[in-house]
Amino acid sequence: MTTPLLQQFPSLASYPPSFLKDLLSSPQLTEAFLFTLPEVQELSSEVERLGRENEELAQKNLALQDELLALRDATAQSYSHAEALKAHWAEIDKAQQGLYQDDTSEKIASAFIDGGAAGSGTASRVDSPAPGHEDGTSSLDEFINEFKAARKTYHKRNIWAERWSRGEVAWRDD
Repeated sequence: MTTPLLQQFPSLASYPPSFLKDLLSSPQLTEAFLFTLPEVQELSSEVERLGRENEELAQKNLALQDELLALRDATAQSYSHAEALKAHWAEIDKAQQGLYQDDTSEKIASAFIDGGAAGSGTASRVDSPAPGHEDGTSSLDEFINEFKAARKTYHKRNIWAERWSRGEVAWRDD
Protein backbone atom coordinates (compact mmCIF):
# COMPACT_ATOMS: atom_id res chain seq x y z
CA MET A 1 0.00 0.00 0.00
CA THR A 2 1.49 3.33 -1.11
CA THR A 3 -0.03 6.42 0.38
CA PRO A 4 1.26 10.01 0.26
CA LEU A 5 2.36 9.60 3.89
CA LEU A 6 4.46 6.55 3.06
CA GLN A 7 5.89 8.26 -0.01
CA GLN A 8 7.01 11.22 2.07
CA PHE A 9 8.24 9.10 5.01
CA PRO A 10 9.46 5.74 3.65
CA SER A 11 10.64 4.60 7.11
CA LEU A 12 6.96 4.26 8.18
CA ALA A 13 6.51 1.35 5.76
CA SER A 14 8.11 -1.00 8.30
CA TYR A 15 5.31 -0.41 10.83
CA PRO A 16 1.96 -2.24 10.72
CA PRO A 17 -1.13 -0.20 9.69
CA SER A 18 -2.81 -0.73 13.10
CA PHE A 19 0.17 0.93 14.83
CA LEU A 20 -0.03 3.89 12.45
CA LYS A 21 -3.79 4.26 13.09
CA ASP A 22 -3.20 4.26 16.86
CA LEU A 23 -0.35 6.70 16.38
CA LEU A 24 -2.56 9.14 14.47
CA SER A 25 -5.31 8.98 17.12
CA SER A 26 -3.18 10.76 19.74
CA PRO A 27 -1.59 14.13 18.78
CA GLN A 28 1.01 13.95 21.56
CA LEU A 29 2.06 10.44 20.57
CA THR A 30 2.18 11.45 16.89
CA GLU A 31 4.43 14.41 17.64
CA ALA A 32 6.76 12.36 19.85
CA PHE A 33 7.01 9.59 17.28
CA LEU A 34 7.53 11.93 14.31
CA PHE A 35 10.56 13.53 15.92
CA THR A 36 12.22 10.11 16.11
CA LEU A 37 11.99 9.60 12.34
CA PRO A 38 15.29 10.20 10.45
CA GLU A 39 13.62 12.41 7.81
CA VAL A 40 12.17 14.71 10.46
CA GLN A 41 15.46 14.78 12.36
CA GLU A 42 17.24 15.86 9.15
CA LEU A 43 14.67 18.59 8.57
CA SER A 44 14.97 19.70 12.20
CA SER A 45 18.76 19.91 11.99
CA GLU A 46 18.45 21.86 8.70
CA VAL A 47 16.06 24.34 10.37
CA GLU A 48 18.47 24.74 13.29
CA ARG A 49 21.41 25.30 10.92
CA LEU A 50 19.46 27.94 8.95
CA GLY A 51 18.48 29.62 12.21
CA ARG A 52 22.13 29.80 13.31
CA GLU A 53 23.19 31.22 9.93
CA ASN A 54 20.40 33.77 10.12
CA GLU A 55 21.52 34.76 13.61
CA GLU A 56 25.14 35.15 12.41
CA LEU A 57 24.00 37.38 9.54
CA ALA A 58 21.95 39.47 11.96
CA GLN A 59 25.03 39.91 14.19
CA LYS A 60 27.14 40.98 11.20
CA ASN A 61 24.47 43.46 10.16
CA LEU A 62 24.35 44.93 13.65
CA ALA A 63 28.14 45.23 13.66
CA LEU A 64 28.00 47.16 10.35
CA GLN A 65 25.08 49.37 11.40
CA ASP A 66 27.16 52.32 12.68
CA GLU A 67 29.45 52.26 9.65
CA LEU A 68 26.49 52.11 7.26
CA LEU A 69 24.73 54.99 9.03
CA ALA A 70 27.91 57.08 8.76
CA LEU A 71 28.16 56.19 5.07
CA ARG A 72 24.54 57.19 4.52
CA ASP A 73 25.16 60.56 6.22
CA ALA A 74 28.30 61.13 4.12
CA THR A 75 26.36 60.29 0.96
CA ALA A 76 23.59 62.73 1.91
CA GLN A 77 26.17 65.47 2.56
CA SER A 78 27.90 64.78 -0.76
CA TYR A 79 24.57 64.96 -2.56
CA SER A 80 23.65 68.28 -0.94
CA HIS A 81 27.12 69.64 -1.78
CA ALA A 82 26.69 68.55 -5.41
CA GLU A 83 23.28 70.23 -5.55
CA ALA A 84 24.81 73.45 -4.14
CA LEU A 85 27.54 73.32 -6.80
CA LYS A 86 24.90 72.75 -9.46
CA ALA A 87 22.99 75.85 -8.29
CA HIS A 88 26.24 77.85 -8.20
CA TRP A 89 27.02 76.72 -11.75
CA ALA A 90 23.61 77.96 -12.88
CA GLU A 91 24.42 81.39 -11.38
CA ILE A 92 27.81 81.47 -13.13
CA ASP A 93 26.23 80.42 -16.42
CA LYS A 94 23.61 83.15 -16.11
CA ALA A 95 26.33 85.73 -15.39
CA GLN A 96 28.35 84.61 -18.42
CA GLN A 97 25.30 84.83 -20.63
CA GLY A 98 24.93 88.42 -19.44
CA LEU A 99 28.57 89.15 -20.30
CA TYR A 100 28.38 87.71 -23.79
CA GLN A 101 24.85 88.82 -24.56
CA ASP A 102 26.12 91.50 -26.93
CA ASP A 103 27.90 88.86 -28.98
CA THR A 104 24.90 86.78 -30.00
CA SER A 105 24.85 85.26 -33.45
CA GLU A 106 22.08 87.61 -34.60
CA LYS A 107 24.12 90.69 -33.68
CA ILE A 108 27.25 89.33 -35.33
CA ALA A 109 25.31 88.40 -38.46
CA SER A 110 23.87 91.92 -38.63
CA ALA A 111 27.39 93.34 -38.19
CA PHE A 112 28.53 91.28 -41.16
CA ILE A 113 25.58 92.57 -43.17
CA ASP A 114 26.38 96.15 -42.15
CA GLY A 115 29.99 95.53 -43.15
CA GLY A 116 28.74 94.32 -46.51
CA ALA A 117 26.79 97.54 -46.90
CA ALA A 118 29.98 99.45 -46.21
CA GLY A 119 31.67 97.36 -48.89
CA SER A 120 28.96 98.27 -51.38
CA GLY A 121 29.65 101.93 -50.55
CA THR A 122 33.25 101.28 -51.50
CA ALA A 123 32.09 99.72 -54.75
CA SER A 124 30.02 102.80 -55.57
CA ARG A 125 33.04 104.99 -54.85
CA VAL A 126 35.08 102.91 -57.27
CA ASP A 127 32.40 103.40 -59.92
CA SER A 128 32.20 107.15 -59.36
CA PRO A 129 34.95 109.38 -60.65
CA ALA A 130 37.72 110.10 -58.15
CA PRO A 131 38.06 113.59 -56.77
CA GLY A 132 40.45 115.49 -58.92
CA HIS A 133 39.64 113.28 -61.91
CA GLU A 134 36.24 114.51 -62.95
CA ASP A 135 36.58 112.98 -66.34
CA GLY A 136 36.53 109.43 -64.79
CA THR A 137 40.08 108.50 -65.66
CA SER A 138 41.44 107.24 -62.37
CA SER A 139 44.61 105.35 -62.42
CA LEU A 140 44.25 101.66 -63.22
CA ASP A 141 46.66 100.72 -60.42
CA GLU A 142 44.59 102.57 -57.80
CA PHE A 143 41.46 100.80 -58.97
CA ILE A 144 43.15 97.39 -58.81
CA ASN A 145 44.47 98.04 -55.29
CA GLU A 146 41.09 99.22 -54.00
CA PHE A 147 39.36 96.27 -55.65
CA LYS A 148 41.82 93.77 -54.13
CA ALA A 149 41.35 95.29 -50.66
CA ALA A 150 37.55 95.21 -50.99
CA ARG A 151 37.62 91.62 -52.29
CA LYS A 152 39.93 90.55 -49.44
CA THR A 153 37.61 92.12 -46.84
CA TYR A 154 34.57 90.51 -48.45
CA HIS A 155 36.10 87.02 -48.46
CA LYS A 156 37.40 87.33 -44.89
CA ARG A 157 33.93 88.30 -43.70
CA ASN A 158 32.36 85.37 -45.56
CA ILE A 159 34.90 82.92 -44.11
CA TRP A 160 34.28 84.15 -40.55
CA ALA A 161 30.51 84.15 -41.06
CA GLU A 162 30.69 80.54 -42.27
CA ARG A 163 32.87 79.50 -39.31
CA TRP A 164 30.49 81.26 -36.93
CA SER A 165 27.49 79.43 -38.38
CA ARG A 166 29.27 76.07 -37.88
CA GLY A 167 30.11 77.01 -34.26
CA GLU A 168 33.88 76.99 -34.79
CA VAL A 169 34.46 80.48 -33.34
CA ALA A 170 35.41 80.55 -29.65
CA TRP A 171 35.89 83.64 -27.53
CA ARG A 172 39.16 83.97 -25.69
CA ASP A 173 39.07 85.14 -22.06
CA ASP A 174 42.26 87.24 -22.10
